[in-house]
Amino acid sequence: MECPIRKRVRSRVVNKLAILFTFIGIITCDPNELCFTDNDTRVKISFKRIIYSNTDSSFLENDTLIFSRITALGTDSIFVESDTLSTVVLPVNTGVNFTVFLFDSNQGSDTLELSYKTISRLISVECGPEQIIEDLEAGVFTFDSLGILNTALLEQVITNVEVYR
Repeated sequence: MECPIRKRVRSRVVNKLAILFTFIGIITCDPNELCFTDNDTRVKISFKRIIYSNTDSSFLENDTLIFSRITALGTDSIFVESDTLSTVVLPVNTGVNFTVFLFDSNQGSDTLELSYKTISRLISVECGPEQIIEDLEAGVFTFDSLGILNTALLEQVITNVEVYR
């Protein structure tokens, strides 16, 4: 016959181990950790003013514009309405390989067409598909000039496009 004290101790140890393994199982199966991606479907645009430029160097400063609205061609979405900005983050259309943005500001109306490659890949069944946007290029635009700084849309990227005037 087993000692009752030993039986209680063994029961407590088994219970504690069961709780510990359950806790470890919950932590290691966190779907948010498995679904992490640094890909983004938004383009980051900064507005800059050229203060001084010559053949050797140029000096830029942040330019603040008063926007009455920013929209995308083919949608009824208004991304920005009556705001003063020096940077803006806008969603691209992942269903096609380009997005045309319309900017109405205190400087007039401007258009910016951005083309890109969209790749869909399945991370896992739990997470669903991931959209990878890369090879960003400027198509037709009416701003004075612009530069593409980063061709991939990623969370950690601060600026994809700089618009100069």
